[in-house]
Order: sequence, then C-alpha cells, then structure tokens
Amino acid sequence: MKNAEPLQRRVLARKRGTTLQMVAVSLEMAMTQVMVTLLIIMMLIEGVTPHHSNSPADMAKVNHAASMPGAKREDAINLIISRDGAIYFGHTATRVDDIAEQIRQKVRGGSERRAYLKVDQRAKYGDVESVVDAIRGGGIWNVALLVEQNQRATTQP
Repeated sequence: MKNAEPLQRRVLARKRGTTLQMVAVSLEMAMTQVMVTLLIIMMLIEGVTPHHSNSPADMAKVNHAASMPGAKREDAINLIISRDGAIYFGHTATRVDDIAEQIRQKVRGGSERRAYLKVDQRAKYGDVESVVDAIRGGGIWNVALLVEQNQRATTQP
C-alpha cells in the first residue's frame, strides 16, 4: 500500500497541472506560428527591397573621390547606365525619351536640382552623352558622376 500513495500523488499532480500545461503548449504553438510568419515576411521583404550598393554598373575606380552624400537621399535623382546601355531611373528601367519628364516630376516634388549619374566603366560614350542631354532637357545642368574610391589608394601613404 505504501507504493500506491506516491503513485496517487503523481496522478493527482498530473491532473492539477493539465490546464497550466495546456496553456503553455498553446502559447508555445502560437509563438512558433508568429515566428514562422515573421520569418516568411522578412524573407519576402528582403527579396523585394532594392539596395543602394547593388547596381548593374561596375563604376570606375579613382584615387581621389569626393563624397556625395546627396546621392543617398530618398528623393535624389539617380540615373544608372549599365554596360549594355540599359538606363535606370532610380531602380526602374527607363528609356532616354522619358528621362526629361521624370526629372521634371522629381524636381516638382521637391528634389534637389542635381542629377547623380552612375556609369558602368565599360559603357559607350554615346549612351552617356544621350542621357546627359536628356538630363539637361529636364532642366538640370548640375550632373555629378559617381565613382568608387580605389582601395589601394586609401591604404598607401
């Protein structure tokens, strides 16, 4: 009979703990569902979000580059010319004929009257010339060419 007493205590302890255990299990399941949902959302957002560092242009490297913090502004007029002559206004592909109107709209929206141009180092001069002409057709004469700082130049004295 002595063995029955500890067994009864364990049975009673299980019966008393069931509601608390059920709540704990349901909380654990809910938290797992929330975490999986957040993981999926973060994966989707990361796949869609454009990055400033990822551009289709392999820019020229120079020894003495000047900082252009205005190029990172949200409303900056950024144009990219890739190696194959593709033109991007911001992160959307565009045509040369549409650039002037897009620039006018950005300036009306309060953007700085300066265009920042990222050009692939292997792009043809004719492609760059036509884009610069379109920028000037949009009413902007201040065009900044963005380049990359040569890493070897910064490490040497």
